[in-house]
Amino acid sequence: MDLDNQKEYWDEVAEIKTFTHPIDTELINQFLNKQSIIVDFGCGYGRIVKELSDLGFENVSGFDTSKELIARGISENNLSLHHIENPTDLKLKDNSVDCIILFAVLTCIPSNAGQSSLINLLLSKLRKGGIIYISDYYIQEKSVEVERYEYLNGDENNYGVFKLPEGATFRHHTKEWIKILTKDFETLIEKPLIVKTMNGNIANGFQLIGRK
Repeated sequence: MDLDNQKEYWDEVAEIKTFTHPIDTELINQFLNKQSIIVDFGCGYGRIVKELSDLGFENVSGFDTSKELIARGISENNLSLHHIENPTDLKLKDNSVDCIILFAVLTCIPSNAGQSSLINLLLSKLRKGGIIYISDYYIQEKSVEVERYEYLNGDENNYGVFKLPEGATFRHHTKEWIKILTKDFETLIEKPLIVKTMNGNIANGFQLIGRK
């Protein structure tokens, strides 16, 4: 299984996982209008696509590499969701999107190279002045969490990787790495977040809005 695209894992758990990172609609309203083109990358079953659509946003779509998560979202809510085999299959015009939402996606991509490649791809799709809205996890401070962190393939610049008993590999991030990853964006907002993970654990996260 490709660690940077663990779609087989997500297909297996598609019907039982509940995603939890909250979207701050007040923040969204500061930067977007109801006609803005919004793309939720790594949308899962379309939780955020539905929430924004219900709030009156007219051009919201989601993309995910898990066929089963997409099928769940379409079945439950008939949303504008699209399956892609790989991130590079994202067939959107360059400089065409007003906002890209990236919620708990980086955590699913263990490698620096995989994360950087995705961010560069998404950057190319945003129009000038468009925003990326990221929600993800910082390195946890609890000793139980710290003990399970590893370097990916021994790379000391690729820290915070861990494997769940159910088989998937995830990553939490240093603040320094997030700064490097988002260096081509103007950071407008960055704030800490306490969030419950999809497995019911409380974790330290962050939300960031960056402008192209």
